[in-house]
Amino acid sequence: MAGPSSEDIQRAALALGAFAIGYGLAALRIGHGAPDFYVFWTAAQHWQSPYDPAPIAALEAQLHLKGVWPFAYPPTFLLLVRPFALLPLAIAYPLWTGLSAALFIQAGARVVKPAWAAAVLALSPVVFFSAELGQTSLIVGAAMLAGWRWREARPALAGVLFGLAACIKPQAMILAPLILWGRWRMLGWMAGAGVALVLASCLAFGFERWVEWRGALTAFDALVPGAGRANPSALLAGPWWAAAVAAFGVCFALASRNLVGLVGGAFCLTPYAHAYDLAPLTPLAAAWLFDPKQFGWARAAAGGALLAGIVATPAAVLAFLVALGLIGVRWRGWLTRPALIPAAQP
Repeated sequence: MAGPSSEDIQRAALALGAFAIGYGLAALRIGHGAPDFYVFWTAAQHWQSPYDPAPIAALEAQLHLKGVWPFAYPPTFLLLVRPFALLPLAIAYPLWTGLSAALFIQAGARVVKPAWAAAVLALSPVVFFSAELGQTSLIVGAAMLAGWRWREARPALAGVLFGLAACIKPQAMILAPLILWGRWRMLGWMAGAGVALVLASCLAFGFERWVEWRGALTAFDALVPGAGRANPSALLAGPWWAAAVAAFGVCFALASRNLVGLVGGAFCLTPYAHAYDLAPLTPLAAAWLFDPKQFGWARAAAGGALLAGIVATPAAVLAFLVALGLIGVRWRGWLTRPALIPAAQP
């Protein structure tokens, strides 16, 4: 049997380095940041009432943090974060950050060529701040990238990975049925994985958590208008604008039928999103940037803007997505080029 290739070694080294850096930086920031992970950790510790804001407010007061940080993730997410809640915060946060960074960089290094160039992802504000906050975007992004890569060779595995991503952040996967239409085996495994995780969450935490989650979403929706958001629907107030942006998102996804369409389209449909929710697209952006002759200078410029953190406001995100749509019209066939992750071989 052939040994590991040089690219395999590079990917492993990058993942190990990402874990070490992520763990070390998070350990230094204990008590000074990562409000998102603090919310996850506290909710999982109080899994009998994860949507009660009182324990989270108590931790914020203890750490002298300001702001309102409600927990609005589905009960299936508790299955992932509960093991971390069994550890002290000083260990749980660095471990979460290190693992998230390692998984994402490992998945991204299979998209960017050469593999070592994936190191640029760690310098992108979109990726860095997602890790720093303890967000879920890197884990969800790793699952999406790996799932899309295995869509042909391992549709069952790909479906499970997409189902896992949906059970962590449902709004990020809202257009998956549209994107995957016709890939029935993959969709079937995605649905099966989702049902299994829902049942597991009911057995572990009780069916009541799902009833409580619905109320938590209602309370969270009331906070959305006053929150800083990056999704294009936040650019103007009014249901007509939100409907227009949502229609654009659906059309964008239908025209793309790939990861760009999945992430970008969902970004238009959800009422609440931040720049770090675009993290799954950064490996594609890096691939465009490092090979402009193959993928075009316009796409390379768009990728550079995302990596540089310029795509961080509602107007910038809308311009970014419109630009990608226009590029797709100008250069037919770009949606199936290798930058959008070629299928893995069995």
